[in-house]
Amino acid sequence: MNKGALDKPVFLIIIPLIGFILPTLLPVFWIHIFALIFIKIILSVSLRQMLLTGMLNLACVAFMGIGAYFSGVLSTNYGLSFWFTMPLAGLFCAMLGLALGFPLFRMKGAYFFIGTVCFAIIVQTFFSNFYVETFGGVPGFTPIAKPHIKIPGLDLKFISQTSYYYLSFCIMLISLMIMYRLEHSRYGQYWKAIRDADRLIETLGVDLFQHKMLNFAICAFFSGICGSIYAPFIGIITPHDFSLDFVFFVIMYAVVGGSENFWGPIVGVLVLSVVGEFLRGLGQYELFCYGIILVSALLFMPQGFLGFYERVSNRIRFYGKKVSP
Repeated sequence: MNKGALDKPVFLIIIPLIGFILPTLLPVFWIHIFALIFIKIILSVSLRQMLLTGMLNLACVAFMGIGAYFSGVLSTNYGLSFWFTMPLAGLFCAMLGLALGFPLFRMKGAYFFIGTVCFAIIVQTFFSNFYVETFGGVPGFTPIAKPHIKIPGLDLKFISQTSYYYLSFCIMLISLMIMYRLEHSRYGQYWKAIRDADRLIETLGVDLFQHKMLNFAICAFFSGICGSIYAPFIGIITPHDFSLDFVFFVIMYAVVGGSENFWGPIVGVLVLSVVGEFLRGLGQYELFCYGIILVSALLFMPQGFLGFYERVSNRIRFYGKKVSP
């Protein structure tokens, strides 16, 4: 498999087909797990998009929390439709990201990283201790209104695990198509150039601040979308759900899968989420096992699963050509 093998039309057709057929082959438990996997894929790919600029954004989980509370409160307390609150939550997070980007992007290196960490802690503290009557405080906000589609002749309520599976799967496909097109557009080329030679392209008239802000706002938008899907699916949201512990896993998905490839975080989420279900019974040793997986990946697969597979397949093809008559 070369670096663009998954971009071939055959894969882009087969993968969605497998996704639509999968619920007929899985028990209810795994349908629930895969619905969560699709949400984590959106979040991980949006984090990787920020990494294209060479900047690590740990505020993505905080924006996910904001999107979850924003959509959940509007749909539950004010009766607004999920199909209205979901994009509205994404737009609200994007605007908040633009406001936050003004001070953050004046910081360099580790200071930007620390700034996003501080924002994540502030958001968690806010939902834990302020406006408890509205957000539920530490115990959490529940119950949360379920999405439904009501048109003449059709009244579809998203209550079952299968319905949420298809909901998160369809939103994931749309989100991935948008982020894929963005990465392969001129904006994506600018983001990669900012990571590799920011001072050089600045001399060519490219506004670094503007393109970083755009990237940050897009990441915040999709993080907010993730939260708006997550809230009604779980049925209760707490500040702890969006703590920095979750950020560790999101980063690990990108690193272990391969952050240099668009499909890397997707592979990382799929593999580690399935493995995580088998590690869940280890209790306090679960995080220890994750640490071993992360360190092993950094030592033996610095470019992730996809980078390792590409390197092995290239060597096989090379030696195959060498020994062929």
